[in-house]
Formats: sequence, C-alpha cells, structure tokens
Amino acid sequence: MQNAYLIAGLSWDPAIRGILAVGTGVVVLIGSVYLLLSTNVGFRLGALVTLSALTGFLTILTAIWWIQPPGIGPRGGADPRWVPLEIYVNPVGQTDQPALAKQEGEYAPPPATDAGGAYPFPYDTATAQKVADLQNKLSATQIAQLPKNYNLSDVRGLEDADPSIKEFLPDRADFNDWKVVPSSQVGEGQAAADVALANSGLFKDATEYKKLEVYDRGGTPTPEDDCPNGQNNPKNLLPEDWACRLKQRFLKTFRIFQPPHYQIANVQRVIPQETTPGEAPPVPEVDPTQPVVSVIMIRDQGNVRLKPAAFFFISAALFIFFTLLLHFRDKTAAANRALEPDSPAAQYAAARAAEAQHGPQDRAGVDKTPGDGGG
Repeated sequence: MQNAYLIAGLSWDPAIRGILAVGTGVVVLIGSVYLLLSTNVGFRLGALVTLSALTGFLTILTAIWWIQPPGIGPRGGADPRWVPLEIYVNPVGQTDQPALAKQEGEYAPPPATDAGGAYPFPYDTATAQKVADLQNKLSATQIAQLPKNYNLSDVRGLEDADPSIKEFLPDRADFNDWKVVPSSQVGEGQAAADVALANSGLFKDATEYKKLEVYDRGGTPTPEDDCPNGQNNPKNLLPEDWACRLKQRFLKTFRIFQPPHYQIANVQRVIPQETTPGEAPPVPEVDPTQPVVSVIMIRDQGNVRLKPAAFFFISAALFIFFTLLLHFRDKTAAANRALEPDSPAAQYAAARAAEAQHGPQDRAGVDKTPGDGGG
C-alpha cells in the first residue's frame, strides 16, 4: 500500500501517455513491417531492410523539419527576436536641413555600437521629421489615408497599395543603405524597443514619446535586393528575371549562416497635453526641442532549427550505416555462393579454368584447337 501513493502521483498527461503512444506506434507500425519482411527474407535481413527504410524516411522528414521547423515536434526553444544593443540619444539641432546642420557642426557623435555601419541618424540623413516637402508631393487621397503627424514608415506602408508613392520617398542611398520599414511591419521591433526604453529610465511609459520611423538593414536578402532589375508582369507566367529569382529562392532555402540583421526604432518625447473628460485623447505631437532617441537592435535568429538539424544528421548517419551493412552482406553472400561446388558461379569458374588449360571446346566436346589438318 505504500506504493499506492507513488502510482497515484504519476502524471499520465502528457508524460506517460506520450511514452505509451510512441511505444505503441513503434510496435504496431514498425513491428508489423518487420514481421512481414522477416517471414519472407529472414529475421536478420528483415531487420536490416526495416531499419534502412525507417532511417531513410526519418532523414527525409528531418530535412523538411530543418528547412521549415514544425509547430510541434523537435524544435529549439528560443524563437527569433530583436535584441537591443544600444540606446542612442541624438543631439538637438537648430535646422531641418542635414547639409546645413553638418556645416554648423551639428554632427551626431558616433555610437558605441558600430556593427551596423553608418546609421541613418538625424543631421546625417533626411529623417521623417526633416522631409518638409513630402506633404506637397502627396495627393489629398493619399494624405487622407495617413494618420496625423505621420512619418516615413506610415508613408512607406501605402507603397504596396499605391506603387506611385515610391517616387516620393527618399532613396536607400539617402539613408546610408538603410531602408524604411512600413508601419505594418514594425510591431515586433517596436515592442522590443519599448521594453528597452522602459528599462533604461529615459521615459516612464510609452505615453511620453511618439514612435517615429523604423529603419532596417541586412538580414536575408529579398528578391528586390538580389534581383533589382526584375519586373513582374501579371500577364506572363514566368517573371522576366526567372533565373535570378530561382537562384535567390534556392540560396534562401538552403542558407545555413544568416547575415547579420539590424533595425533602428526612433522615438521622440511629446508635448504634454491634457485630456478632456468625455473626449478622445489628443493626437501626440513631438517636442522639436527634445532629442530623437534611437534604439539600435540586432536580430537573434534563435535556435529553432538546431534540434531538427541534429536529428537530420543522426538519421542520415544511421541510414548510411544500415545501407552499408546491406551492401557488405550482399557481397559476402555472393562470395559464399561462389564457393559452393554446384552453384552456377562455381560451374562457370570451372569451365573457364578448363578452357584455359585445354583450349575452347564446342558443346559436343570436340576440340577446336587449330591442328595441322591431318585426318
């Protein structure tokens, strides 16, 4: 009775139940295949064939898991995430034009983190708050789709629906090869930046600052990066640069080491405003006298593919091992059969030896060796 408490304490969901499910699957599925093979080719050969087929199937399955980690199954525990490297406070300038700011000595001092290269900081490039003529280039319909006090990320978000907006936006060369992230894709990076800002003590909460533009650089190249001259025509089955896109897709699928990926989220303190009871909160407005705070982040790819890759190499090694055993077994069996006196291989070898000793003979046993022609 003392062991009754131990039995009652066992967790049958999911630990014991999972073990029993795997054990039942192995016995029923793999065991049934081995039973059928062993009745036809023997127990040992059936075991080798079953194990070779099983490890070959697992090699293909784990390769698919490696390329695309599954939602359930062997996968690493750390998902890809943004890791803040530095919180950089830009100096406050007196002019909206970067060129004049540089002439007046309003340089942004280099940050402590320089892994991302030249940064798109204020007074080095034309940031969202410095593009004064953007509103004059956009139509009334386009402006109506943007929020109040919009920035470049908001405008970049309209590019997918309206490609004509691209000609109004600054080029990547204007931002030191950084690209503006659309506002619909900044959620994950901005959330990591909010946590970093809250822990830094610069702001009490997210209501004290306004989220500005977000920049991105590096990472896995996109089709636009590798094939910039390609154009998609909806009337054509294949794109014009199909060879380049096929190569880009192949390299992306089987890429082992990812290039470093950086992102910068800019925020700026807002002007305090009182909220009138019963009305919607006022639209945040940035305080131009306050510096722009940039959160520099790097993409941590996590380890979700580590376990599938380990299972792939283990399965592939076992598959090669069992298939080699089958190969050497076939060679050994063929050599043993050749040693039997009544085997076709032994008879053929004896015939060849007799032919080499006495010369070729026809089926009737007449010697066909050339003679002197006498009767």
